[in-house]
Amino acid sequence: MPIAFGSRFAAQRAELLRRVAKIGFFQNLSESERQNLLMNGVMHNYSNGQVIFEENSLKDQAIYFIVSGEVEIQLDGYEKSGSSTVATLKVGEIFGEMTMFNNQPRSATTRSKGSSAILLLDLKKMMNDPLANPSPDLTIKILSHIASGLCNKLSHMNKVLLHTIGYRETD
Repeated sequence: MPIAFGSRFAAQRAELLRRVAKIGFFQNLSESERQNLLMNGVMHNYSNGQVIFEENSLKDQAIYFIVSGEVEIQLDGYEKSGSSTVATLKVGEIFGEMTMFNNQPRSATTRSKGSSAILLLDLKKMMNDPLANPSPDLTIKILSHIASGLCNKLSHMNKVLLHTIGYRETD
């Protein structure tokens, strides 16, 4: 069940701020920048195996921040050792960001591995809302983090592709 950060539960908000201040991308933000993101996002808790979004879905254009747990990225038609999982993302990582840029359906299915807490953030909506508009510094930090993550994922997918076609590196 989603938990709106702007809800009346001050203790939950304070605890969430403490938790995210210690992970990944959020460590590089000021307290006010973290608050800005959390005020505009929605927390979701997922159980083991629960689908977050499906491949080819047009559900939303949000990006997702892993606050706790892990998320598996799965591709229809890919199989290795009986699994369609191409990557497992951990606390502090993001996913879902490609749809924000290319306005295309989701390119993979994402599924919670164990219990997880995920912050959903509709960055486009946030940037167009005059009351929520992030500072230019925060926007640059977010976009730099997304670009870095996309580069890492592209590198990983290159390796997956090379493995799929049977390419073997020689030393």
